[in-house]
Amino acid sequence: MTRTSLQPTVALPRRAAAPTSERSSRRTAYRRGRPVRRRRGAGGLAVALSAVLAGWLAAHSGVVDVSALRGRPPVTAASGGEVSVVVLDGSGAETVSEDAGSTHWTASLAKLFVVQQLLEQDEAGTLTLDDADRALMERAVEVSDDQAMNSLWQDFGGAQLVTAAAEEFGLDDTAPPARSGRWGETTTTAADFATFLSDLGAHLSAQDLATMTAWMRSAAPTAADGFDQSFGLLSDQADTEGAVAGKQGWMCCLDDRRQLHSTGVLTDGRVVVLLGEFPAGTSWQEAQAALTATAESVVESR
Repeated sequence: MTRTSLQPTVALPRRAAAPTSERSSRRTAYRRGRPVRRRRGAGGLAVALSAVLAGWLAAHSGVVDVSALRGRPPVTAASGGEVSVVVLDGSGAETVSEDAGSTHWTASLAKLFVVQQLLEQDEAGTLTLDDADRALMERAVEVSDDQAMNSLWQDFGGAQLVTAAAEEFGLDDTAPPARSGRWGETTTTAADFATFLSDLGAHLSAQDLATMTAWMRSAAPTAADGFDQSFGLLSDQADTEGAVAGKQGWMCCLDDRRQLHSTGVLTDGRVVVLLGEFPAGTSWQEAQAALTATAESVVESR
């Protein structure tokens, strides 16, 4: 996804998703059409994308509060953006947290909510997937195909699937888009998305988990729309020592901001979520460099 959210699709489910209750309106607040960036606890500070971050993280163990690096500018002058960061270890314990509760538009990360729910509900017999549906799901994950996602969103009621995933995984700050059909405007936080990735195994059968993980590990270097996916966790610089079960996201330019995200499960079991927001005047290359620098630092902080 490279421009503003896609044109609205009409959510008339061909095979309806399991009924779910409406989500509380308190979970995502909007101001002038965009989600308010809410923060948890004492309030996070934007991650400092600098050499000191890598050194500091490498030298410390336990829960890392990246805001302790305050004293450096909260963002790089080149990127002018902010990156929310959450890392969970293989047991699901949080080891890195910065700006974890700020609300972000998901862009293409929403595809994973939809794919996970379709696999789970097909296994439960709530709906039936055919080969064509599965092919669309695979393309939505591997090459981040927006047209495939449009079809899935319309055919199965994407907003209801996002709501179902949020309720099932306990994602209090995740919600479907306020504007019907604009699935890229689904909202989440780094904390919520890390929980979702960490808990996939508890909500999918072994076969479905293997299928979804295989699609995520097969992310193509170039997306269906021509966007370079080799940034952040999928960059060579991140040195993840094996294929990441990842999902990237990108979108521009709601409220004159770019969204650029890199998320995934590493081969050592760690879950890493990097949700970036940058001014529209920041180039994709600069934003990608910022996400990649953050990914390098986080991956090295064992």
